[in-house]
Amino acid sequence: MFSSFAGTLPDAAAGRRKAKGSGKGKANGQDASSPPDAAPRSKRIQVTRACDSCRVHRSKCDNNQPCSNCQHRGERCSNDGSSDIRTMPSAIREIQRLRSHVHDLEQRLQQHRDTATASLATPPVSFAPSPASTATKLDPRNGRASPKKYWEGIYTSTAQCQQTQYYGPASSFYYIGRMSSHLAIALQQPHADHHMQPNSASRTFATPTSPQRGSLDDVAVTADGPTVADTLTGTQEDYFLDLFWQSYHCVLQIMDEAEFKEHYKSLWVAPGRSRKPSALVDIVLALCMQYGVAFVPRSGATTQTQVDVDGNDATIAGRWLYRRSQTLLSAELESPSIMTLQCHILAVYYICNASFQNMAHSTLAVAIRTAQILGLHLEPPESMPRKTKELRKRLWWTLFTVESKTCMKLGRPMSAQISEATCSLPADDHELALLSRSSCASSEDNVTWHTYNLQNTKLILAAHTVYLAFHDRCAEVLAATDGTTLYGDAQALETCAQFLSTGMESLHNWRDGVPNGLKTRRRAAGKPLSTDKSPLDLELYAPAWLQRQRLLLELLYHNLSMNLYRPFITFSTVPSSSSSLQLAQGHAIACVNHAIAITEMMHQILTEGDTLRGWHEAFQWQWNATLSLIGYTLAYPLAPSTPSARRAIDSAIDVFETFGRNFAIAASAANVTRDLVFKADVLIFRASGNGIVTPTTPSSSEPGGLQVNAGADYTGQGAMFQADMEPSGMFQNPLSGMDMAFTVDSFNSFEPMLAGGSNMANLWNFSPD
Repeated sequence: MFSSFAGTLPDAAAGRRKAKGSGKGKANGQDASSPPDAAPRSKRIQVTRACDSCRVHRSKCDNNQPCSNCQHRGERCSNDGSSDIRTMPSAIREIQRLRSHVHDLEQRLQQHRDTATASLATPPVSFAPSPASTATKLDPRNGRASPKKYWEGIYTSTAQCQQTQYYGPASSFYYIGRMSSHLAIALQQPHADHHMQPNSASRTFATPTSPQRGSLDDVAVTADGPTVADTLTGTQEDYFLDLFWQSYHCVLQIMDEAEFKEHYKSLWVAPGRSRKPSALVDIVLALCMQYGVAFVPRSGATTQTQVDVDGNDATIAGRWLYRRSQTLLSAELESPSIMTLQCHILAVYYICNASFQNMAHSTLAVAIRTAQILGLHLEPPESMPRKTKELRKRLWWTLFTVESKTCMKLGRPMSAQISEATCSLPADDHELALLSRSSCASSEDNVTWHTYNLQNTKLILAAHTVYLAFHDRCAEVLAATDGTTLYGDAQALETCAQFLSTGMESLHNWRDGVPNGLKTRRRAAGKPLSTDKSPLDLELYAPAWLQRQRLLLELLYHNLSMNLYRPFITFSTVPSSSSSLQLAQGHAIACVNHAIAITEMMHQILTEGDTLRGWHEAFQWQWNATLSLIGYTLAYPLAPSTPSARRAIDSAIDVFETFGRNFAIAASAANVTRDLVFKADVLIFRASGNGIVTPTTPSSSEPGGLQVNAGADYTGQGAMFQADMEPSGMFQNPLSGMDMAFTVDSFNSFEPMLAGGSNMANLWNFSPD
């Protein structure tokens, strides 16, 4: 019976009823083997094991993969036993496992949030959908990977007006503020209201076109044309235009020489009559007058008057041509052309040479918008001739390099975003050089006159990349330490120094990739583009344009490198161990080495030739290098590199005096440098153990004096260096042989650039290191 039951249908009751019925029929005399009245049921297909989902739902499974039930429910059909939890203890263990896994995931998520937000407070998270949360997600400020707190700059007045302007921590004005604050502490004496920067046109005239001294309220600036006495004859214009092709054209490759000459020729409609006005011709003439007049020594200038900027100064020569050019450009704002952009770029050079830095920065913004209107930030269409395409590329990348240099110099953000530009770098092959029909011929070693433009662009790109990355890293460090400056935390300063060490490899790679034909060789087996202090081997028979390109490229490299290293010259009076600031100290030494390289190059160039005589940007680089030399000497009076820096300052004064024969700002820079180096010598003398110089408080009627106190102690950054020091006798007492009634004004002339103030901290909005 039981063996037959195993093969019956699942319904046991039905089987029993069938068996009873069969027995009854047999007892009634019926044949049990006769077929039943109804047809027998079909045999059900057996299922070896139901899927997990059907076992949970206790439903019939058809053993398909996936089964029909899972397809209907939209569930995963599996038979791996993952849901095989049949008892209460196993269910409890599974719940505990899942809870532990969720807790672990929550901890990981919280750690990720803490790392991403650093020390900043995390705003509460709302899971309810709302328009505000959507707007927050679209806010570009929330896309930053980590919080940043950017290094604070300074607000100071650097122009003729008393209004203050912002300059970032990379600017020379911020660095001057740090030096001024250090001197106030080291000399224990407040400074008088003297200017700290050399006298310039921007501090004498309200604008480059001002006909006389005074502010905008006192000067009636008109857009009228020049007077008869101001106009140039055709011969004079030819002279100054020839200067352009010999000087700026080889480094500012934004114009086609042949096309410009055709345009200039078309302006002379009839003999004996003046030419028709042209904004491009006017600004080229203004720039060349600024350059050409700088070759002419100033007549009648005395020691007292040679530092005064007047209307005849070379830095503002041709200002009426600049004014007329700007007047003509105002009619092209709505429909600019390539010529309009060329005028803007040349105008930036003109007003920057005249020391109107903020005006130049504003003009750059207009130039960038003009270039974007013309589509120069995009790759030129293939339908254009190659000559036209390459000119558009050179225009865009020249504009980018000029703005990058300006923004890094002033410590301000850029307007031209490289991430939005698709324009490729310009070419420099011989075929393109021949197409340009320029008077600059090709050179050897696969170097053409376009190679300078390409290498200059690559250099600026490398320096700008390091600059942005370095200041972003500083912002992250300041956010983590909740500080406003790096100089209060030695570890933060060293962290940033380590980051810069890695970034500077970009500039070193550029240096190694410069073609030999674009390098100035050195004597005594020295290396070009290095700081080994080897003298230049100026090639006698190289064309002037090639010599100028070589020298300007190397000077720019040293200037950019020096600026990147300069934040690590620290003026803190708290001694630090050499091991804790090893990289930072190395960067300070690298900064002064690049400054020495600039000074020695400039001194030799001006002594042996006139390639850079009258070149205003070269003077600005020398002034920037001199600030680095003086600052290093003040910060580290007993460092091994200080004697070399001190000798380089004397060479810098010679450079300023050479430039000062032609324009007043250089003569003023020489006087300011002499005054600063005197104070540096006082600190060196004091730090060497020979005594401390303490200025007496001057009365209103008598000049102050200086008192030397022997045996006074001085603890400063000089203690950071324990290498072999120069003998103390190398630096003589700066007061020996001088009248001890030496005017205290010599100590007071190192001032913030804001006349009329009495509180230095209020003038600069600046805190010392």
